[in-house]
Amino acid sequence: MKLHSFDAYDILVPKTRQRKEFKPEEIMELAGSITKNGLIQPVVVRKDNDGNIILVAGERRLKAMAYVWSFGDTVKCGEYQFPENTVPCIFQGEMDPLDAFEMELEENIRRTDLTWQERASATAQLYELRRLQAEKAGDPKPTYDDIAKELHGGSTAASDQTRMEILVSKHLDDPDVEAASTAKDAFKILKRKEEVRRNEALALSVGATFTGAAHRLEHGDCFEIMAEMPKESFDVILTDPPYGIDADTFGDSGGMAAGSHFYDDSWTTWNKLAQLLSRESFRLAKPQAHAYMFCDIDNFITFKSFMSEAGWKVFRTPIIWVNPNASRAPWPEQGPQRKYQIILYAVKGNRPVSRIYPDVITYPNDENKGHPAQKPVDCYVDLLRRSANPGDTVIDPFMGSGTIVPAAHSLKCKATGIEVDAAAYGIAVGRLKDLE
Repeated sequence: MKLHSFDAYDILVPKTRQRKEFKPEEIMELAGSITKNGLIQPVVVRKDNDGNIILVAGERRLKAMAYVWSFGDTVKCGEYQFPENTVPCIFQGEMDPLDAFEMELEENIRRTDLTWQERASATAQLYELRRLQAEKAGDPKPTYDDIAKELHGGSTAASDQTRMEILVSKHLDDPDVEAASTAKDAFKILKRKEEVRRNEALALSVGATFTGAAHRLEHGDCFEIMAEMPKESFDVILTDPPYGIDADTFGDSGGMAAGSHFYDDSWTTWNKLAQLLSRESFRLAKPQAHAYMFCDIDNFITFKSFMSEAGWKVFRTPIIWVNPNASRAPWPEQGPQRKYQIILYAVKGNRPVSRIYPDVITYPNDENKGHPAQKPVDCYVDLLRRSANPGDTVIDPFMGSGTIVPAAHSLKCKATGIEVDAAAYGIAVGRLKDLE
């Protein structure tokens, strides 16, 4: 190792250098050691493009040597004595690259007032150093846990933080990531962006060949048909089953369609249906899946208990669909006019949503195609886009007029719809043909 010397005043310490805060007692202790034993490791410097001498590692040693000189002593390093303000140095380029890298990191990573961006960058550099050292020695590369133990002593939280810092450090050139207030927030931004990129890639791969043939419509009893389907087939279950409020006795459909509700809407029938739907939807749902079930407010708690018993994790409160042009007034003489309906939302596994959407959504009715309980396509699109990616499979066991078909198609999802009523099934078939 070739030893050089420079005047202490000629060595520039960068203002942005990630140095730790030095305690006076620690500097004094090091000064005493230097006086007694000499300087074991010289200061490391480099030259910039203008020929300036820049400190790389050894600021603590510089401060300690200043104490030594203030008492009139000289500094010994190796075989040489160095008078006041003369600093023994080695150039970074004359060291083994990995040794230089480690020395600089040791100086930089211990600073207490690092920003999260600086901390993430320093942690990533340490990981890279340990990887290179392991490669040179023929050892296994380090894990995130190894780095966490070196920096923090090791814990699950420390390992997670270290992993997050290393991953985020690779994207600090992204303005959105760099501007985040914490590494955790930056990691969330990265995850959202990755999800968008993945969805865009899926859309491109699916879009060129995505046609009405991707969808499947079935005419018949949904529970008989569902029983023949293999388990874990669908990413999303979105359906509008009967409400169990005796709608078939209302006498009309609120002026939206000719005739009355054609299905049995008694509470007894609904109760059996809801239990079957809860169990069968869970069986057909993939290990990571979502469910959206329209229901009546009086039956929400009961439906929620059925879904929970089947294995679903049900959100505590419903999603509210507001329909501005709804016209039904259950009490025509006393009011009020009913403008909303509710939707039960449930999760299987830990499937995330595409982003956090509100629990109140507003969509007017579409032009009615002849079904008394027809839901607007935009409402279904809103629900599906929370949970489904292009190419995902969705099912509506109570398809009605087939709202699920254009909604799923617009998001490039593969829809399966089931409907027992022939007239309603015919409307859904018409929607499917329209896609072609």
